[in-house]
Amino acid sequence: MDLAVLLVNEDRKDRYWSHYNELKEYCEAQSLEGRDHPFLWESLADFTIDDRASLDLYFMALDLAVGDDARPYRASIRFALAERYKNLGEHSLAREYAIAADDEAKSIDDLALRRRISQFLLTEN
Repeated sequence: MDLAVLLVNEDRKDRYWSHYNELKEYCEAQSLEGRDHPFLWESLADFTIDDRASLDLYFMALDLAVGDDARPYRASIRFALAERYKNLGEHSLAREYAIAADDEAKSIDDLALRRRISQFLLTEN
């Protein structure tokens, strides 16, 4: 979480990449120790500037988000995938992932996320 805060507030490219690489190394270390968690990989993907490169990270997070307790992660990850696909001009995949995110979000309490997904779907016809 501390690295995420540093990344959000960093204006200098060299420091941003230093923090990004530190977060990446932390995610990889947690994975090697068997402590993978969807939040880690989703966070790394969120800070990945290249939309195409972020996709694999989101899919890693999605693979880890199993069970009913992980539904909020799946909703968030699928919505992030929808946004990235939209940025890449792949509108059918963007809509597909937004619909999947919406389906997941229907049974969680995150109203802000549900609203963002609904707005996305309304504009992504």
